[in-house]
Amino acid sequence: MEWAHALNGNNAILKVLDQLMRLTSADAAIITRTSKTERQVKYIARCCIQEGKVWPSQPQTQTEFVLGNCIYTAKAGSIWKLSDVKATDNASTYSYRDQHPNGLGEVIVVPLETKGGHVDHLELHYRHRPKSYDLDLLTVLASTLASGWRRRVPGSISAASEQVRRHRLRVVQVDGHVPILDPQNPTELSRCEFRVCAMMKEGMTVKKISETLSVCPTTVRSHLSSIFSKTGASNQVELLHLLNRKTEARHKSTRSGISHSG
Repeated sequence: MEWAHALNGNNAILKVLDQLMRLTSADAAIITRTSKTERQVKYIARCCIQEGKVWPSQPQTQTEFVLGNCIYTAKAGSIWKLSDVKATDNASTYSYRDQHPNGLGEVIVVPLETKGGHVDHLELHYRHRPKSYDLDLLTVLASTLASGWRRRVPGSISAASEQVRRHRLRVVQVDGHVPILDPQNPTELSRCEFRVCAMMKEGMTVKKISETLSVCPTTVRSHLSSIFSKTGASNQVELLHLLNRKTEARHKSTRSGISHSG
């Protein structure tokens, strides 16, 4: 029901994806769209169980590795597993030993839609092999997830995907600095996102921010995901670096001026 509501614009896709990740005991979840002509991947939504903590980066798609030559033809609602790549030589054009993604015990890919000029996939990442009952649950849910995706409001996913892509292009600047908290708000953060950035710069954790704003941690993580898309940061460490970079540059300039005057 939550999945259907999100695909009809009545709920946030990221929030429902987070719920699905936790329901299936996954460590990360991703929805991607791959162009058949350009072979470019766009992230529609992604989240991880460690989001809000210091984590190396946001989860990266493994769909092409898992599906190989079947990436454009796999049946919607079917289940594909990383472990099958090791067991079947013809499952992928890649070498399992050379290309196996580090830190992942299993990746489950569910094709959501394969018609038209693009293909959409749901990925669930596990650091360790999932329990059998989690796999059974996914088997039951897969066809329903694909069916709901097929019946979504036309254009809703394309709009979300283009929004993320536009944000990432907009923040590239010649001097390499992204003045995120500048009064002109060049990265077009919402009021809530701006407040989250300001609190993060002060050293506040996701938990503390959620308590201060009187919202749940999931809401803060949702804001962070949007902030990452708009600023080009891939995790909190990079975001903190961007938030403090302008201040550091000014500080160095000031010290340099004092030195020269002396």
